[in-house]
Amino acid sequence: MGRAASTVLRGLVLSLALASIAPAHALADSDPPRPTATPTPAPVVIRFSPEYAQAKAIAEAASLAVRIDAQRALSAAERSFVLERAAHLRAEREEIVSRIATLEIEADQRRQELDRIVQREYREAQRTPIEVLLSTGSVLTAIVATNSLGSLADAEHAALVDLRRVQTELETQRADLAGHEADLASLADALAAKDALLAQLSAQADRLARGGTAAQVGVLRDLVNTELAASAKVDDLVVAAASAAGGPAFQSALAWVWPARGVVSQGFGPSALSLEPPRTYHGVAYPNFHDGVDIAAPLGSPVFAAAAGRVAFVGHLPDGAEVVLIAHDAGLFTLYAHLDDTHAPPSVKTGDAVRAGDPIGVIGLTGLTTGPHLHFVIRRGEEPIDPSSLLPRS
Repeated sequence: MGRAASTVLRGLVLSLALASIAPAHALADSDPPRPTATPTPAPVVIRFSPEYAQAKAIAEAASLAVRIDAQRALSAAERSFVLERAAHLRAEREEIVSRIATLEIEADQRRQELDRIVQREYREAQRTPIEVLLSTGSVLTAIVATNSLGSLADAEHAALVDLRRVQTELETQRADLAGHEADLASLADALAAKDALLAQLSAQADRLARGGTAAQVGVLRDLVNTELAASAKVDDLVVAAASAAGGPAFQSALAWVWPARGVVSQGFGPSALSLEPPRTYHGVAYPNFHDGVDIAAPLGSPVFAAAAGRVAFVGHLPDGAEVVLIAHDAGLFTLYAHLDDTHAPPSVKTGDAVRAGDPIGVIGLTGLTTGPHLHFVIRRGEEPIDPSSLLPRS
């Protein structure tokens, strides 16, 4: 990381600046003495050293990079679905065009046959039943000859009308499919633009994670929030298209849920709390680092799987905390700590498959904890990931 990183590492010290405000009394010689008001204590102001603030900015930039990468994965899944759906609709439309062409040939044959029948009926109509009787010698033949041609012509006419009806319906379907294809093409263009912008933001996040300032990270954070808010409508349209198609084509990219309902009492990243252990994160060594988020909630509150996966471990850590570890796609693991192990122990066991939102246990007081809360961690290998970069925005 060079001298800049060394400066960051040497400067990871939390400085407390206490200021006091001395009371000022302006007493005129002629004024009688007045009681002196008790001075209001000045608030304690906690200030981080510039190096520490920069270190926190670097950690936030790394978290933004993870969040951007997750959105790029979602965008790729959406784009894959849109392209696949568009190809399916295109094949379906071509099949309908082929059916319409076949119907047109059949309708033309029906029309020609109907013309021949009508012409023959007209010619036969010039003969009276007596003429038919004299030529055939049969009363039955005479009756059939004068009535069947009209019935046959009516049947042919009905068949032609039915062909025209089916052809009209297929034309409507073809127009609808063409409209859906155009909509999907627009979505594909929007997703391509979104992915290009996210690629630029990802490059900025990677650069700032190697040594950015708080101001630079703040600008990037605003850009990311603005872009994701603007693209939310596109995401909704893709979800609607998937629902209309009858199946979730990319739900795995969306299926992160909060593991508990409560207040985040401690966030992810560098910490001023000396109880937190040291950690090197993205090449920067921190004296105290919180590797997850703490969600405060009452004892017995339910804890849920944050994403679909398979339970890899259920049991106690060396400090006594009851935990559940779940393995997910892309090499991710989630850890749920301080679960109850007495009144309502974890309801899952090693090897169980879980979906996002499935209950896995309840909040307890196991392990080293100052109060009921869930300690929630996301890891890829040994590297912790900021949960807020993957969990839904609250």
